[in-house]
Amino acid sequence: MPLIRNSESLDIPENVTLSIVGRVVTVKGPRGTLTHDLRHNQQNFRVEAKGRRFVVTRFFGGGIEKSCIQTALSLVKNMINGVTLGFRVKMRFAYSHFPINVTIDGNVVEIRNFLGEKRVRRQEIPKTVKVTRTDNAKVKDELVLEGNNLNEVTQAAACIHQQCLVKKKDIRKFLDGIYVQSKGFAQEEE
Repeated sequence: MPLIRNSESLDIPENVTLSIVGRVVTVKGPRGTLTHDLRHNQQNFRVEAKGRRFVVTRFFGGGIEKSCIQTALSLVKNMINGVTLGFRVKMRFAYSHFPINVTIDGNVVEIRNFLGEKRVRRQEIPKTVKVTRTDNAKVKDELVLEGNNLNEVTQAAACIHQQCLVKKKDIRKFLDGIYVQSKGFAQEEE
């Protein structure tokens, strides 16, 4: 049975400003600005308590509509974390015989010598995501992706991983590839 009113809220940190125009949420913080379009959700968004609390309300909603409230809050919380701390994904190269060679040219990652193949795999990375190779003296065969938008950073990592999938071989034996090692914040929380 639908409830008349479902509402959830999220506190906004001091160094972040959040604005809503027609269900398009914009979050500004020390690391930049993020915008997300939530017009597909039939919910009411508002900022109250002098700009320190974000409230999502749904009228006459059942169970699925109630879960959409928490989804909208999670999206905004990830945007707040992105403009304050940023996101970092570390990836490692795994190979047994043929060493994987990865070069970064601007916003294009090129993968060579995967399983000894001559084919060059190219993956374009969004301009908002910064890709770097870790120095081999510190950590060997590591790729680091950083950015403010969680969706773009993790999508770029997933696309790089999918470029190196083993085809037509036993994947229990051929474990070569580029895998996500860790996910976290670009800056550590105080």
